[in-house]
Amino acid sequence: MTDFETRSPFKPARRAIPHYAAGRKYRRLLDGVYVDRSVPVTPAVKAQAAWVWSDGNCILSGISAAAIWRVKWLPVEAPAEIVVKRVVRVHNLVAHRDVVSPHDVAVRSGMRLTTPARTAFDLARRLPETDAVTLTDALYQATGISPDSLRESAAMRPGYKGIRKLRRVIVLSDAGAESPRETQLRLLVLGAGLPRPVAQYVVRDRAGRFIGRADLAWPQWKVALEYEGAHHFTDPVQARRDALRANAYMQAGWRTIRVLSELTREPEALLNQIISTLRAAGAPI
Repeated sequence: MTDFETRSPFKPARRAIPHYAAGRKYRRLLDGVYVDRSVPVTPAVKAQAAWVWSDGNCILSGISAAAIWRVKWLPVEAPAEIVVKRVVRVHNLVAHRDVVSPHDVAVRSGMRLTTPARTAFDLARRLPETDAVTLTDALYQATGISPDSLRESAAMRPGYKGIRKLRRVIVLSDAGAESPRETQLRLLVLGAGLPRPVAQYVVRDRAGRFIGRADLAWPQWKVALEYEGAHHFTDPVQARRDALRANAYMQAGWRTIRVLSELTREPEALLNQIISTLRAAGAPI
């Protein structure tokens, strides 16, 4: 049996452990691969476990590749994903037998994994659309890859299965998005056929002074969407900042819709509010 330690999160170290200690001190992630019970089992840890399990004879793919690229918002319950040449049936491990070109492979922390562009392609064709867009937005933030570079990558795969899904995800994605809630709001707006908003738009007053950054905005009509989490109301300091910023937006001629978490569970009501606000601001919708 082997285990790896995460003193450095991406440099697993292997060593034999006695059978009697395995269940008490260590948690089994894969057959013969254990991790200390004090270590949180994150997607990155699962990816490392898959690499150790395969003795390095694999390519980390999908969620596992994204984890090593330090993409945020990954589903913690997702199993590790690898690409191997042989048929593998192992609990808590998804093994793909894809053809991966050499230019689609990178090395990070001593492990082979798919490049950001290939990772985006794999996520787009394997995940539900909303999840794929959310993680593609996060991939932009983590790696610096751009929608244009993804379009170039898609153009190089004209006959690949799932390429239409990737192109759709690219259209819906946004390199400026900074949270899953923001992505979900954008997808709600686009799904309703409304004009595409700008992510993280810098709002300034009439003198050009910085007021804040709107999560989503239509600057041509001076309409902004701001997602408000629970801390915006439970933290007095944050609540005061929000109030001052809202007043500054109003004085600068902006209409702001503060999107509360409960409104996202009532998409029709939220969309009606957005549509009426845009119309009042002069949007031709």
